[in-house]
Amino acid sequence: MSKERRIPVMEIFGPTIQGEGLMSGTITNFLRTGGCGLRCSWCDTMFAVDPKLVRAGRTMMTTNEIITTLAGIAYAPYLTLTGGDPCLHATLGEIIYPLNSKGTRIAVETQGELFPEWLKDCDVVTFSPKPPSSGNVIDYRDIYNWLQEIGGARRRVQVCIKVVVFDDEDLRYAMDILEYMPDTHYDSFYLSAGTPGYENPLPQLPGDASQEARDMRGMNKLMGVIGSQRALADKIVMMAQSHRFNTKFHIGSQQHVIIWPEIEQGV
Repeated sequence: MSKERRIPVMEIFGPTIQGEGLMSGTITNFLRTGGCGLRCSWCDTMFAVDPKLVRAGRTMMTTNEIITTLAGIAYAPYLTLTGGDPCLHATLGEIIYPLNSKGTRIAVETQGELFPEWLKDCDVVTFSPKPPSSGNVIDYRDIYNWLQEIGGARRRVQVCIKVVVFDDEDLRYAMDILEYMPDTHYDSFYLSAGTPGYENPLPQLPGDASQEARDMRGMNKLMGVIGSQRALADKIVMMAQSHRFNTKFHIGSQQHVIIWPEIEQGV
């Protein structure tokens, strides 16, 4: 008998609020898996990406163990699969039907590099192709090809295209995708203002740091996020004078960072 495959799980938490994209403000639980094919310069979840950190922090779980663990936390209408990149794990899709049958919809966040068979069975798919500032530019044509394969405008799954924007080069990359991708193929095209501090990471606070120090760090991050979103909004408003944006286009920032700026994980 073959041994049941296990998935590296970094954290399961919730209910909380989805901070970005099509589902901004939605109540959801999260399942974060370990492992990613990219090494983005401003990654905010390196504990789920760096192989050494993944090995140190993971819990290897079967899909049945994942379902049992989720049954032990409060209900949320969505479970969001994130990472790392959850699409690395071929057996993860085995949790979709059991959770759907209990009234939980499945959302997934992925880079747009890998397209496992189970991806088309999710309720919401957020593709986040990485822009130039990440050091890992994603070929967004692969996303288009997958959307074509699952029916294009006739697809069942809701789709969000989300691009993180730190600078003008990132914005040009996002606009290239917007021009390339038919608006019939997605439900939301979302620009997320890059969170200051991730492109030039702040030093970690020691474990015994005072609450005052943690609150100050959080406040500095909060002000940076607001400033970054305003700068992006100013640029888009200026562009709107000559560019005709479609009705699915919108911008934002990491809402969970604004609400809980002092917390690094589990939000």
